Amino acid sequence: MTETPHRADLMDRIRSRRAVVGVIGLGYVGLPLALAAVEAGFPVLGFDINPARVEAILAGRQVINYLPSEALPEALATGRLDATTDFTRLAEADAVILCVPTPVTRNRDPDLSYVRASAASAAAVLRPGQLVVLESTTWPGTTAEVVRPLLEAGGLTVGEEVFLAFSPEREDPGNAHYGTRTIPKVVGADDPASRDVAVALYE
Repeated sequence: MTETPHRADLMDRIRSRRAVVGVIGLGYVGLPLALAAVEAGFPVLGFDINPARVEAILAGRQVINYLPSEALPEALATGRLDATTDFTRLAEADAVILCVPTPVTRNRDPDLSYVRASAASAAAVLRPGQLVVLESTTWPGTTAEVVRPLLEAGGLTVGEEVFLAFSPEREDPGNAHYGTRTIPKVVGADDPASRDVAVALYE
């Protein structure tokens, strides 16, 4: 694999914990992931369309009942956790992780409207050197067929200037023995560069 400056810089930022991790969707998947990233030493910027939820998170209130009550206050105290409803701030993130719902439709297919909206928000401010990861539960091919065209519409090429991967969420809400940092993760991508930077981030 030929090394590119964008991949090399992103890998360096990840390894040195300088990469800003953006998490879209601060629910039962996204919020524990954001807290785990803060615990690992990364600056984290969370995004949610619900202003009340963002306000509660920034106030350190317990918004998920099975998370320890001290989890949010401790993360906020590090100075590395922020949350917002302003999706233009996705430009600040080096890694953008989509943790949005995919509710089942009447035809028992996943509703991808939140995935499309989140990917479009990322695409609107996409810059070279960013990684986008889809974690939402969906059908095989969503990353390549739905997310990638949105990201590449602005002229950036996945695998060269920007990176795209899929890593299905593995949360087991309320499990006292296994959590975000101890449940094994699966990571897939259509190109080695995207795979490698995603693996480096999750490691």
